[in-house]
Amino acid sequence: MNLLRRLYPLSGFPQQRQLWSWISFDVANQSFTLLVNTLLFSIFFSQVVVRNDAIDDRMWALTYGASMLLTALLSPLAGAVADDRAWKKPMLIGSGLLCGLFTCALALIQPGQMWLAVLLYIPANFLFSIGENFLASFLPGLAKQDQMGRVSGFSWACAYSAALVLLVLTAAAMLACGLKETESWRPFFVFAGLWFVAFTVPTALWLKEPHPEAAPRAGRGVLRTGFVRLAASIRETGKRRDLAILLGASLFFGTGMNVVVFFASKLAGEYGFSQVDLVVFVGVITVSGIIGTVLPTLLQDRIGHRRTTILLLVLWIATTAAFAAYAWLHDAHAASGAAGDYPRWPLWLIGNLLGFGLGSLGSANRAFVGFLAPPDREAETFGMWGLVWKLSAIMTFPFAWVKDTVGTPQALVLLGGFLVVGLALVFAIDEKRGAAAAGR
Repeated sequence: MNLLRRLYPLSGFPQQRQLWSWISFDVANQSFTLLVNTLLFSIFFSQVVVRNDAIDDRMWALTYGASMLLTALLSPLAGAVADDRAWKKPMLIGSGLLCGLFTCALALIQPGQMWLAVLLYIPANFLFSIGENFLASFLPGLAKQDQMGRVSGFSWACAYSAALVLLVLTAAAMLACGLKETESWRPFFVFAGLWFVAFTVPTALWLKEPHPEAAPRAGRGVLRTGFVRLAASIRETGKRRDLAILLGASLFFGTGMNVVVFFASKLAGEYGFSQVDLVVFVGVITVSGIIGTVLPTLLQDRIGHRRTTILLLVLWIATTAAFAAYAWLHDAHAASGAAGDYPRWPLWLIGNLLGFGLGSLGSANRAFVGFLAPPDREAETFGMWGLVWKLSAIMTFPFAWVKDTVGTPQALVLLGGFLVVGLALVFAIDEKRGAAAAGR
């Protein structure tokens, strides 16, 4: 028992039930980010809904980008209102339950019904995405200044572990129930929605609103409240420039993370992976993501948020360069008409490194923003965080366009350029100055 207590990263932390009810929502939304966004729906959208190889990547990027644009426009305003009215919990729970319902409804889409796919997917992804912002806004109230990396990393590891369970169940269903064909994947969307709803319930029961004493200002409506608070924050940008730089950096390296999330299965499919292979491949990435969360969980609070982010970005840039080189060599081999298939084992290595970076960089970034967030503006700060992350998702469209019109190697080089810009901005952050400006 003592050994287990020492191995448990949150041992001795107060608010254990609060922490686990918060972690439960991190587990809940994995069904959407994995089964819908990463693994199945992008392929279902292309092969069942669009059924046109010449435009499928662009139509998927436009549909996804529209949902992200909606989230980007509304995230800061919703966060400001949530801070002022103490609505973080109602907005979090509402987003989770409604997203679960829309996810179940994806099973209704029939071949060629692009209008229905758009009408169901855009609100589902909007609710999922804005829920991430509200979930992250609870982090500064649940963890002390020197604990944010550990709490965020452990929760991220639990989420990745849940994703691994989802992958095993998906692969088992594909093999046991004959659901390998894309057309037969509708039950997975229903399962993903029910999973989301089920794990939102503990959050609804036990997570507490950080500032329940907040009350509406007299004579001030909801929209006016949000715009007034946002205007005040914009005027104070100079005082919190390190937070602003971090958000700017997140815009660029977030593009790399979104490409992995939304194009991993399509890229692997291009290089000879079968449908079952894709599930195993994403499973490998998921296991690497769990391992990747060890870095922020155990080291980020010790070595610093800035240093952790720099190390992870260097890893991502090197991995992206290796992926671009592999894609170029693969295409050259295919163009030359050489006998035999090009070896796929380098993709497994690249996938592991991308998975490691995806888990660790995502968790580290959430903790870094929480570290620099002013105590009375958590939801607003993470609303701005949501804004830049959703804009970074929209920036996947240039990747899709270059991939469709020029080639995958060139698209990966463009992606590496985004990561380099993000790294340069992180070097400009002064972590101690930013914490002082936040009043921590």
